[in-house]
Amino acid sequence: MSDEQVQRIIVTVDDQNISVIQSVVTALESAGMKVEQVLAITGIITGEVSQSKLEGLKSVPGVASVEIDREMQAI
Repeated sequence: MSDEQVQRIIVTVDDQNISVIQSVVTALESAGMKVEQVLAITGIITGEVSQSKLEGLKSVPGVASVEIDREMQAI
């Protein structure tokens, strides 16, 4: 992924597509996402993508939302 900034992201799969989450994963990878973890029961996919391809992931069939993965710290 060249010099372009890479974003860590969390993708939520819509309820109707949780049963076919693997096909959503394949479509996300084709759209440029590097998938790191698939939580099939909850419909969550984590990974990273270059900044220029981030918006395109939102139009992948079965995707309910795409969010930037922000680091959280306990206080």
